[in-house]
Amino acid sequence: MLPMNAVASVGDADELLFADDGQENQEIVRAAWRVLIVDDEPDVHRATTFALAGVTILNQTLEFLHAYSAAEAIDLLKKEDDIAVVLLDVVMEREHAGLDLVKTIRNELQLPDVRIILRTGQPGQAPEIETIHDYDINDYKTKSELTRTKLFATITSALRAYRQIRALDELAFYDRLSRLPNRNRFVDLINEQLQHKEVGNQMIAILDVDDFSEVNDALGHQQGDRLLLAVSERLRNNLGAGAVLARIGGDTFGLMGNQDTLDPVGILALFREPFAVQDDSMVVTATLGLVRLSNVLGDGLDALKDANIALKRAKKNRRGDYVVFSNEMGFDIRERVRLLRGLRSAVDNDRLFIVYQPQINLRTGQPVGMEALLRWRDGDGGFVPPEQFIPLAETSGLIVVLGDWVLRTACHELNRLRSKGWSDLRMSVNVSLIQFRHPTFLDKLRAALQDTGIEPAKLELEITESVAMEDANFILETLTAIKALGVSIAIDDFGTGYSSLSQLRQLPVDRLKIDCVFVSELNQQVQGGHIANMVVELGRNLGMTIIAEGVEDELQAQTLLAMGCHEAQGFLYAQALPMPELEAWLRARGKPARG
Repeated sequence: MLPMNAVASVGDADELLFADDGQENQEIVRAAWRVLIVDDEPDVHRATTFALAGVTILNQTLEFLHAYSAAEAIDLLKKEDDIAVVLLDVVMEREHAGLDLVKTIRNELQLPDVRIILRTGQPGQAPEIETIHDYDINDYKTKSELTRTKLFATITSALRAYRQIRALDELAFYDRLSRLPNRNRFVDLINEQLQHKEVGNQMIAILDVDDFSEVNDALGHQQGDRLLLAVSERLRNNLGAGAVLARIGGDTFGLMGNQDTLDPVGILALFREPFAVQDDSMVVTATLGLVRLSNVLGDGLDALKDANIALKRAKKNRRGDYVVFSNEMGFDIRERVRLLRGLRSAVDNDRLFIVYQPQINLRTGQPVGMEALLRWRDGDGGFVPPEQFIPLAETSGLIVVLGDWVLRTACHELNRLRSKGWSDLRMSVNVSLIQFRHPTFLDKLRAALQDTGIEPAKLELEITESVAMEDANFILETLTAIKALGVSIAIDDFGTGYSSLSQLRQLPVDRLKIDCVFVSELNQQVQGGHIANMVVELGRNLGMTIIAEGVEDELQAQTLLAMGCHEAQGFLYAQALPMPELEAWLRARGKPARG
């Protein structure tokens, strides 16, 4: 193979040219082309080397290797690298020794790039056209026709094809920026290692440079590329020759070696010192995901997948740290895949449905609204908890379709309740960040209001505190557009995140929901209810209505009422009910609520 920093400098139109930055005018030093002569006649070896002595082809000299039998040729091809052309006799120790050697070169030695020129001194031994094709022979000549000029032309043609193939290999298997193996090549190298019966203590790792996109955004892509080169150089210098280093993504490197070489603590320690990048001294951290090859069940892609699972776990836990893959992690992923398939099936087979939990006025005890909640009944009649399938629906994108269906269904049900006399009830619908950010969200909201004909003020959208604090400008703009439609807004799970009070003051929010965790603390004797009381005071000072969720007993209800909380929902009043049962519950409470 050409050296990684080699530059092709010939001008033929059919050649692929590569050049390192700043090397265009430098003299290029090249290794010689390696040509293997395989023939049982010593005179053929002497005649060939004499005919081509001192010639330069495509700016490189020739180096000859000699084998006098197929067995000698196989030994040489196993030991020697970068043999470009094989000049092969058809008939040697056996009639088909040459053709059998072609099979060995292609199938057993796995050398598809080597150009094979078949030669024979016996015209009657010329192979048929089908044989040439089937045996992957690149050219065929009789020895009598190979004059010096024709031999030169034949070798030149073969070397040009060889170089173009290797240039394509460079594109396919090496990263152009770092000259390191790319993801394709890294997977091949893992597969080669996995083919050994004993992989011993070999490991692979994926190293991700933390927050690299911010470097590109702040300093530009050229400086980002220089940083990546500095990182790759430091890794290469410290990992040693026994390790494999590849660039498998934009800011991601693949590493392979024994567990002593891939010591995660030592690798991460390499990032303690700043990287000198031109005139800058840049400090970055990295996160590692590792897997032992002895634990890999599958091929190189499976190994890479396991390492990536570990990397994601590490980034989720704490950036700048590492995680080693375990079988439990693989089980978690397989379970998520199984659950996602089940969720898609549930959508197709109408096993998802909506229940409604009443919300009451703490002072009057009368219902003021209800919250629409999505439920999933599996094929066995059991239920999959929302905390399992809702995050899965969000990460898979299914939440956009499901959220639109829940919104429309809830609006239709509210319209139906109004027609039966409960005209003052409101309907609360949860909206995830994925829905919120979808470009058609506001259009779908307008369409739901228009198609169902409900009073917009009777619809309330619930967003979590984390969503409310996600992107100040975007959230404010979107909430303002929702309020312009007449729809009210509640912040769910308030107190569980890290809200900025200055940001909260700017948001057009109507209602704060106290998380059930803080409501449950009201029964504790020590420090119970402090956060709930703070939320009530904050909401009242900002002119918001306060609703508590997860109210399970009368003591909690009375404590909340004494604090100044306005509304509540929870098992003390009713669990989440299908619509027919909700109607029965409402009728049992007497006449429709009027505020």
